[in-house]
Amino acid sequence: MKYLQKVLIIGAGAGGAILANSLDKKKYDITVLDKKDKHYYQPWFLYVAFKGSDRKIWRDIRQILKPHVKFYQDAVKKVDLENKVVETESKKKYTYDYLVISTGTVTNTGSIPGLDKINEKYGNYHTNIEQAKKIWNNLQNFKGGTIVLGQSSPTCKCPPSMLEGMFLVEEYIRKKGLKDKTRLIFFTPYPRAYSAEPINRIVEPMIKERNIEVVTFFDVDTIDTEKKVITSISGDTLNYDLPIIVPPCTGIDIEYNPSTILTEDKFIKVDRYTAKVEGYDNVFAVGDANNMPVSKTGVTAHLEAKVVAEILDGKSSKFTGRINCPFDTAYGKATFVISDYNNPTVPYPATSFKHFEKMMMARIYWGTLKGTYDPVFDYFFKFTAPEKLLKKYK
Repeated sequence: MKYLQKVLIIGAGAGGAILANSLDKKKYDITVLDKKDKHYYQPWFLYVAFKGSDRKIWRDIRQILKPHVKFYQDAVKKVDLENKVVETESKKKYTYDYLVISTGTVTNTGSIPGLDKINEKYGNYHTNIEQAKKIWNNLQNFKGGTIVLGQSSPTCKCPPSMLEGMFLVEEYIRKKGLKDKTRLIFFTPYPRAYSAEPINRIVEPMIKERNIEVVTFFDVDTIDTEKKVITSISGDTLNYDLPIIVPPCTGIDIEYNPSTILTEDKFIKVDRYTAKVEGYDNVFAVGDANNMPVSKTGVTAHLEAKVVAEILDGKSSKFTGRINCPFDTAYGKATFVISDYNNPTVPYPATSFKHFEKMMMARIYWGTLKGTYDPVFDYFFKFTAPEKLLKKYK
């Protein structure tokens, strides 16, 4: 009997699921571990929070994996790279020939004094669907005052999502007839509303037209929930009636041997082209779990997973740093944040068709995980290559 190399994947998010489904069952014995039994389409938390969407945005993990992929619901406790052993909470031990870590990231509300209370009362749209629903309930009860929305620290998932939230809040407030009774404040730790200057040029006119105030260089230090005041590290303050605060995110709390593969925020150090963990040719980390200098989004996890699949197949493949983040600018329009390691962000105008593309992604997402639409995505990524778009949009 032919020996099948054992590929162990920790995490059944986008990166883990796509990789598991991309590997040849004739070459690999594939096992996926995840502490949860459901996979959520996380980008839709935005529409749960600001549109009140009740669409079913989850599937059982077993449903999103091909039949030959083994799946065990079990939380990983320790990863011993030196001895090629992964230990779970149930005290089971898994060995491997290749290990892929796709554990994602977690929001850390406890790192900022007062943010736990804000999260408990008002929610956020980066943690889970229950927290997103809290925002929608608070918006429905809002009658006027100051809405403050922003990014509490530089490290977070999906960079466009902060302004997406602000734009959708403004659209909601306008349609409810509360615009004259509401002050909208967007805060960011960066020097401009959107960190990438080319995209900032696209969104800045929208911000001004919609009377959204922008407070830059605002890195949250503490929140006084009694006085309803947010204070930055530099001592600046913002008063609020309705706070919508995106928490900081960190890597998952798993014990690693050696611990030196982790950054201070528990992200895994990898080669930015191959996703190989520093010092190990048979260990990879894809998606939000790694420290690549790119956005933490589903698209990057998707592309990294495909690169790892090709490397395992013996091909010379490299991740280009490509990001392709959809960005809803409200009122039925959207754009995409597109760049790679060799090309700056494209100043891509918002259109109705791009919004349609973003909505379609939610419909085809589950097929995407299984590779059903790989030819479509291959064409899309080539058609929207940053070096091509930059010739048209400058």
